[in-house]
Amino acid sequence: MDVNGHRYGYRINGAELRCFAAAVFEAAGLAPGHAVVVADSLTQAELRGQGSHGVSRLLDIYVKRLRLGVTNPRPCPVTVAQKGGTALVDGDNGPGQVAGVYAMMLAIDLAHEYGVGCVAVRRSNHYGAAAFYLQQALEAGMIGLTTTNAPPNMPPTGGREPFLGTNPLAVAVPSATQGPVLLDMATSVVAKGKIQLMAKEGQQTIPPGWALDAEGHPTTDVQAALGGMMLPVGGHKGYGLALVVEILSALVAGAAFGPHLGTLYADFDRGQNVGHFFAALDPGAFGPGEGFLARMDALLTEVRTVPTQAGVSEILLPGEVESRCQERYAAEGIPFDQAVYEEVCGIAGELGVPPLRAMALDANNI
Repeated sequence: MDVNGHRYGYRINGAELRCFAAAVFEAAGLAPGHAVVVADSLTQAELRGQGSHGVSRLLDIYVKRLRLGVTNPRPCPVTVAQKGGTALVDGDNGPGQVAGVYAMMLAIDLAHEYGVGCVAVRRSNHYGAAAFYLQQALEAGMIGLTTTNAPPNMPPTGGREPFLGTNPLAVAVPSATQGPVLLDMATSVVAKGKIQLMAKEGQQTIPPGWALDAEGHPTTDVQAALGGMMLPVGGHKGYGLALVVEILSALVAGAAFGPHLGTLYADFDRGQNVGHFFAALDPGAFGPGEGFLARMDALLTEVRTVPTQAGVSEILLPGEVESRCQERYAAEGIPFDQAVYEEVCGIAGELGVPPLRAMALDANNI
């Protein structure tokens, strides 16, 4: 049925979606452990309401690139350099999630030893939602940060051609009882993947201020936006953030930058050579860790008590909307667009994987 432009037809159990995606990726050539990692990333994104970084949008293109051998189905990420609390990882042209989990764990290990760990990754591919890696840092009691660059779809301020990706920046900070704070943001107004998913779901328009067409004119047409450029968040400030993310992700690691990146949906003759950056910071390195967590609780408690504007019921923390969504979808199931559901089941069938079990939706259980 149609709800707010989404033709939701089914609700999917999160655990079953994870197993289904892992089976599809294994059938496409990934080693079982790596298939689970990629499936975890995409399923967590769906649970957090970020289908643009989940199975809905990415399963088909990931499978295509694996089957073509453009993405290495049997990668072995390796640490090629280390100095103090810093390291460089070669992702071996595998899925970005495989290199990303390896690199964030290395950053955490370095932070345990040095107080802070910073790891750059080269020769990788699209790594999904950045929040996925921050969970590793939070579980270790660390502050986590990650960035990645992406193929060009955003112009520098004043430019009329795309040069930078929508380069996300993500930071997570633990607290004792009030958090965490989990900021995961594109440096564009919205990630291009969101518009790509809207197109898959048959939507025709986007809100004003999201994108430009190929000629550099503002557009609200989905297809014109996909053929054009995303707009940076906050104008020149978003452009500045995107450029810094490009530097951290690509130049530090020696990965491709700007127009030299392979495009996920077009370049089927080479890997993307995406760059990532991961950092973990141990709050205990600056004094007892419990003191930091208590101070975080005090900060967040006071933030929540700020008087609200008319029509606003409460102050939320960064990432709290997604966290509540995850709790709800974990309990009730993930709503899935009918056309997307049929697409992913079709891909599974081609690989000999049984279809994904689903519960039909009605007006009372959206």
